[in-house]
Amino acid sequence: MKRRVFLKASAANCILFFACTKKQTGTYTHYLNPEIGKETTLEGDIIHVCPIEGKKMKLRLADGEIICVLPADNHPFDKGQWDRKKVRISGILQEAQLPRRAILTNYQDKKLLCHIDHSVCIDAEWVENRWKDGSAERLIERDHEDLQKRMYETKQSYVQVFSIIAHTIAEV
Repeated sequence: MKRRVFLKASAANCILFFACTKKQTGTYTHYLNPEIGKETTLEGDIIHVCPIEGKKMKLRLADGEIICVLPADNHPFDKGQWDRKKVRISGILQEAQLPRRAILTNYQDKKLLCHIDHSVCIDAEWVENRWKDGSAERLIERDHEDLQKRMYETKQSYVQVFSIIAHTIAEV
């Protein structure tokens, strides 16, 4: 008889534990959210400058977060000046939401994505070369899995993409 009571009590405790520790759907808040729409300063490494028009750069923060850097004056970034440099950027932080439906559509349409902001890649030559060398399918799968994982981890039906409209950029 004691064993049955113990098992019932153990089962009840497990249910209570998981009910209390389960993350609530829709309550995830990214640490950058309070900065959206405000002047902010970010520091990290420029790990890529888009070769098409030089209109965006990929900034990796110390914690691995990726931020799309856009020029405030619409002039292209000089790849040689910023690529592979540690920088401090001041500007207005913005957020875009990439909805689940758009992610699925790009996957089904076999679109190669920009690894900066997850939009469809506009570098036609690069895209063509990925199909020729056979790596396109693998890249499409990888990107889709990564975006799905981010949605699962945050319990959101979209992926947040942060960008900063850069007023000043300085090497540190």
